[in-house]
Parts: sequence; C-alpha cells; structure tokens
Amino acid sequence: MFIPGQLISVLTFPGIIVHEMAHKFFCDVCKVPVYEVSYFKFSRTPGYVIHAPVANLLHSFLISICPLLINSLLCMVLTFSAFIPLVALGLKGVHPVFYVLMWLGISMGMHAFPSPQDAANFKALVKTADTNFIVKFLAGFFVIITSIAHVLKVIWFDLFYAIGLSWVPPLVLGLV
Repeated sequence: MFIPGQLISVLTFPGIIVHEMAHKFFCDVCKVPVYEVSYFKFSRTPGYVIHAPVANLLHSFLISICPLLINSLLCMVLTFSAFIPLVALGLKGVHPVFYVLMWLGISMGMHAFPSPQDAANFKALVKTADTNFIVKFLAGFFVIITSIAHVLKVIWFDLFYAIGLSWVPPLVLGLV
C-alpha cells in the first residue's frame, strides 16, 4: 500500500514538530547557534533546524540523536497512558482523549529516527575528528542504523517501531 510521504507528514505532524523541537533544544543546551527553524510545513522537507557548524563530537551526536531519545520516550509515555483504557479494558465507551493520546504517541514514535541529513552532519564531523577507532566505529554504526531505518520506511518500519515502543511499558510492567 503506497501512501505519499506528505500525507504521512500531515497525519503525523506532532511527531515532526517534537523532532525539530528536540534538535532545537539540544542546540540550545550545547550552545550551538540556530539560524532558522521550521517546525512543520507542507513540503518535501516538513521540518528542519539550520544551525552553526558543530565542532564538538559529543554535541554533534546529542543534536543528531536527541529526537530518537525524546520522541521514543514520548511515544512510550503517551501510548501507555492510553493503553489501559483502550486495550486492557476494551474499546467500548472509551473517552476520545485516549484515542488522541494513542495517535500522538504513535506520531512521536514514527518520527523518532534521525533524518539522513542528521546522520550525514554527524558523519562528516566524525570523519574529521581526532578520535580513537572505537568512537569512529560506534559513530559509523549509528550512521548505518539510521540509514537503514530511513530506507526501511518504505515498508512502514517507522510505524512498526512506534507500535513496538507502545508495547514496551505494558510488557515491562507485566500488563500483557
């Protein structure tokens, strides 16, 4: 089933907004100047943060990976808060707010992975960084995993990732 990327972006816009907010937040934390931010727009690139070059490898990593951490955490929290009434108690007579929480959580999870541009920025800094082999290996692993996740979006990997995350808290707590 093919659904254009722009339609997915419109349906999951909260996840895009939080993804870009996470980049902006970590730019601020790392004191990296931000030149321009677009939290959401109807285009091929629905959101972006343009910031100054990052000289520090750790800061670059944090700015690149922060959406994965923040969006994944929000996905788990929001979907878990909807899990009990929607799944554990049945779907009949559930207040619509729980459906909204589930949609918000899934949209967060679907936009958790860093974009190819995020990975490319980090990869470029790693290539020029004076660091040891282990750090370069781990950085390369991060770039490869990010690239694979992006390619797998054509088979709905981002949706499956979000759904998988939504089951983590109930499984950990033994509710399912």
